[in-house]
Amino acid sequence: MLVEKIPLKFRRRKFLVKAPVSWSKANYYKWEMSRLLKKYKVVHFSHTNSRLANNGLSGSIQRLRCRAMFESLHYTDEIKSLANNFIKSLRRNKAPYIALHLRYEKDMLAFTACTHNLTTKETEELTMMRHRTRHWKEKHINGADMRQRGACPMTPREVTIFLEALGFSYDTTIYIAAGDIYGSNSLEPLRSKYPNLYDHTRLSIEDEVTPFKDHGNKLAAVDYMVAVESDVFIYSYDGHMAKAVKGHRKGFVKLIDLLDSNQVSWEEFSVKVRQLHKGRIGLPSYRQVGPTQREEENFYANPYPGCICDKSI
Repeated sequence: MLVEKIPLKFRRRKFLVKAPVSWSKANYYKWEMSRLLKKYKVVHFSHTNSRLANNGLSGSIQRLRCRAMFESLHYTDEIKSLANNFIKSLRRNKAPYIALHLRYEKDMLAFTACTHNLTTKETEELTMMRHRTRHWKEKHINGADMRQRGACPMTPREVTIFLEALGFSYDTTIYIAAGDIYGSNSLEPLRSKYPNLYDHTRLSIEDEVTPFKDHGNKLAAVDYMVAVESDVFIYSYDGHMAKAVKGHRKGFVKLIDLLDSNQVSWEEFSVKVRQLHKGRIGLPSYRQVGPTQREEENFYANPYPGCICDKSI
């Protein structure tokens, strides 16, 4: 039996705290984990993400995985109610809206050392946070190199230019699905061009969000529901929520640097950005197998084959 919390009758029992090996095949759970479960009766999984391989599993296991992902798990009524209220507000004029997963948050920037466009004081604060966080293994990171490799979240300014280059009109409604955006006036470049900018604080009244105060995971669930129902979903970093789509940040970073240094005109920049994203409409395609589990396409990002029937066979 899988449970979120250990039942009272088992809490005094000595149990094993273990992080299952990442990207494991079925035999690992059939033999190793079952052996530990028989010995300890209760096993606390300290980590659950990416614990099962993307590919090379039997169809029955993948189908069970699909049922757990898309049918068994449901949000609470309070989460669904708040999310639906937000969606209605965003569509009040029957206009489409963009859900922007803007991962320009303090913990993400500290973890990646991505300090482009931040002040010296803010950079020092993020560096200190990274060094003080014990479970973050890498302490000395070249942020400029990370950005050039496309491993940094896009800044709000970069997102603004990206939206302009794709041709989104300035009256477009945008919902920010994210936590607090880091940096002094970081959102100003985006808000100055796209004033119809909303998040869960601007769309709700105090009584609505009180039950969610200090519960980041609940607010993330609300943001997820709003993002799923959006007409366009754009993400600035390939995190858990953004696994459903793939971007071209590496190409975009090089282009925006060329634009900033006046090596390309706005017209050339806009054309190249559109070329990068031409044809990326998110239709199902077979999941790509990579040289290692970490490098291949994630099952949760693309459950095809596995969760989507292939009627062409």
